[in-house]
Amino acid sequence: MNTITDTTPRAWVGCLGCYNSGRLIGKWIEGRDAADLVAAGLAQELTVGDYTAPRCLKCGGDEFWVFDHENYAGLIKGECSPVDAQEHAATIEEIQRQGIDLDAAAAFIADRGEWDADAFNDSYVGHYESLEEYAQELAGELYGKELEDARWPFTCINWEHAARELSYDYAILGDGYVFRQI
Repeated sequence: MNTITDTTPRAWVGCLGCYNSGRLIGKWIEGRDAADLVAAGLAQELTVGDYTAPRCLKCGGDEFWVFDHENYAGLIKGECSPVDAQEHAATIEEIQRQGIDLDAAAAFIADRGEWDADAFNDSYVGHYESLEEYAQELAGELYGKELEDARWPFTCINWEHAARELSYDYAILGDGYVFRQI
């Protein structure tokens, strides 16, 4: 059985002029190179008047678009420009280079609108099923030995209420990623 484990961001970049003429002309390009249409063999650099741009080898058009993509961890929703695809791929590479959980980073970006490694590291708490689960772990960290010795106060805590109190300072994003509000 063949299992594909490559997680490299890729974008299918095509010419809008060809697409509007009823032809689907394009190709899959690694995300880090999505905006380099000349190197990908989709375009040649031409100057018309004062305007220099990559022009489609088939129709001469200068508008290209990402019609499909893979391995972008939800950072791209639908279609986008090749430049956007390349920028998101660079962000993913930076996140992976730092050893940060890509799904947690994607939840952070979806909430904040952009990547900021320092803000992420300052606010990321961890992955939990709920704020109630985080409240229990936090209580254990803060009062661990005392709670173990006295058992009964730990079992009498209203964790739903504790989670509601934490929600003023913490948010659960994506699929259970807890962040401190900063």
